[in-house]
Amino acid sequence: MNDERHLDTVELKYPINLMGAEGGGEKGDVVTRDGEFLGAWSFEKNEAEETGIFHFTADGEVEPTFSESVPVLTSGMLTGLAMSNLCRSIRDWHDGQS
Repeated sequence: MNDERHLDTVELKYPINLMGAEGGGEKGDVVTRDGEFLGAWSFEKNEAEETGIFHFTADGEVEPTFSESVPVLTSGMLTGLAMSNLCRSIRDWHDGQS
């Protein structure tokens, strides 16, 4: 998914952007506002328990660097909070890399 061509047509308005998330995707690239590729995100649903989990895997890594649970899939607020928490963890990690 690390295809920088798609960055030309997308406004990167957040410090950390989960590409494809606004369209309801379940995976995509993670890029900074400046277009720097950091890794990939994914979302795993557990339909039976109506829960889910977001993962961020840093570029070059195999295992997730950060994960954030969604306790109730039907709550858009809890899903948004999990995404926000994941982005905050990624931003703090990225800032610490500099």
